[in-house]
Amino acid sequence: MRHFILIGWLLVAGGLLPGQAPADDPVEATAVRDTTANPFDLYPSSPEAAAEVARPGPAADSPAPSSPGGEPVVFVHLLLVVMVTSLWVLFRDLLKQCIAAILNDSMMTQLFRRRSGGQISALWLCYLFFLLSAGFYLYLLATGFGVALPGGVWTGWLITSLIVAGVVGLKFFVLLLLGRIFPLRKELSRYTFVLMVFSILSGIVLVPLNLLASYAPPAYREYFLWAGLGVLALIYLVHLVRGLFIANHYVGNRPLHFLLYICTIEIAPLLLVYRYLSTAVI
Repeated sequence: MRHFILIGWLLVAGGLLPGQAPADDPVEATAVRDTTANPFDLYPSSPEAAAEVARPGPAADSPAPSSPGGEPVVFVHLLLVVMVTSLWVLFRDLLKQCIAAILNDSMMTQLFRRRSGGQISALWLCYLFFLLSAGFYLYLLATGFGVALPGGVWTGWLITSLIVAGVVGLKFFVLLLLGRIFPLRKELSRYTFVLMVFSILSGIVLVPLNLLASYAPPAYREYFLWAGLGVLALIYLVHLVRGLFIANHYVGNRPLHFLLYICTIEIAPLLLVYRYLSTAVI
């Protein structure tokens, strides 16, 4: 019994020796570990530092691209991608012929002569998609340069699409009126068909440009907006050249009437749009 009592006293005395702390005190244990000679062992020296190390940092979430009103534009892009994919699946052969007819006059003539009721309906559906795609590009262009539009994404997209439809519809109306007044119905009908084909091409090209202008880094979005304007200007110039080939007979015989048409119908609307955008942006 005396031996057991002696061993117990030795254990108690050894546990309470000076310079040692109880094992259940984490702060004191940390302080003891700080006195080690290894400089690569890093431990917090105080309870506040330990809590600061253990506190999780905030998650760095990158915000999704949105309109100035805060509404995301991903749903508009998704809708446009689904629409262009559906049109390509349904009218693949017709769209391939339209793309090939851009630089092939014989293909354009063949496509114009062989158009039927079903093809006309498909072309009008593709043309409706052009109005929506161009309207959304105009919305991105306006918001990118600080032009205020009423409502959110959907309202602004509807307004800009109606603006595009109004401008193009006015041009079609003027061409129809000229065909009624002057004996140019055949040439103007072909020119209107060429305008529709080039508009369909523009609507398809604007889909990736809209995506780049929305989801590119902020420093590069303005460049993609200007690139979209450059692509549209190039397509428009090619369209004018194709119009010159259609009206080559009248260019030499009636140059005054041709210049009057070019200045009134083709150049004047562009100058008005430029004037409005320059005053709105500046």
